[in-house]
Amino acid sequence: MRTIAVVNYKGGVGKTVFSICIAQALAITGYRVLTIDNDCQHNLSLVLGEGTFPRDIRAVYQNSVGNAGMMMLQAIRETRLRNLHVLTSNAELCNADVKDPQILRKAMSYCSLSRFYDYVIIDNHPGLDVLQETAVDAADELFIPTELSHFALSGINELNGLIASRFRNRDKKHLIRIIPNFYKGTKRQDAYLEQLRAEYGKCVTATTLPYDSVFEACMKDRKTLFINHLFSKAAAYYLKLIHELFDLSEEETWEHVQKTRKEAITNTAREHYYETLGKPKVTSDGGTEEDQFPDEMMSVED
Repeated sequence: MRTIAVVNYKGGVGKTVFSICIAQALAITGYRVLTIDNDCQHNLSLVLGEGTFPRDIRAVYQNSVGNAGMMMLQAIRETRLRNLHVLTSNAELCNADVKDPQILRKAMSYCSLSRFYDYVIIDNHPGLDVLQETAVDAADELFIPTELSHFALSGINELNGLIASRFRNRDKKHLIRIIPNFYKGTKRQDAYLEQLRAEYGKCVTATTLPYDSVFEACMKDRKTLFINHLFSKAAAYYLKLIHELFDLSEEETWEHVQKTRKEAITNTAREHYYETLGKPKVTSDGGTEEDQFPDEMMSVED
């Protein structure tokens, strides 16, 4: 199981959208994925979990190690996408909830989370306080989405300094990947991108994520980028990015995504069809009219 914390010292760099999109892409490809909302703004919970719930990440932090592990398993919820689960957050989440900065890692180990998931993606709010420290401690890898601006670059430097000082005395080394986000191809952005690669070398992904209004539409309508907007520029670059970050086969990934998309659209069409007709009637062979749904109505066109 690979555990990834999505962090940045600065806000507004697209961490939550990034967390959602890579989690959805991995789930569609067939991997078992858990997303953890470690942010009091709980936007990831609203999009994937469709709300907040009494049992959530805050309840995990407030329990002892053994109980935290059991609470974690009880609090995990399914999403509308197969293979993708979520551990939600709420507006009351705060640093005071964390009594032990290593509780998240301990709880994950105690409940043997690796038996159930291939990837864990932890979304965080800006900064590096106690809440983010628990996520960094639990993670094997740190993904840092960033804007290409002066303040964003200085934020990465501050984040690296804080991580180095906080984990100096721990036997913990992280694989760090920096992902340029909101790329528009301007000369100023290209200059910052060149500076970023000069300072951090191979830690910076070769793939840059473009600015695209489709992201806002996906989050607002709770849509899945790779199902509802597969042929958008945003989806193309995200698929390219997950090949780079997770070393996945491009052909196999594309086949999985197309298959999942077709199934999702087919199911939506079937549900809409029977909502229009009303409850399916029982047929002479003991099945229902739903079983007799005509194949020609299942065709999908983009």
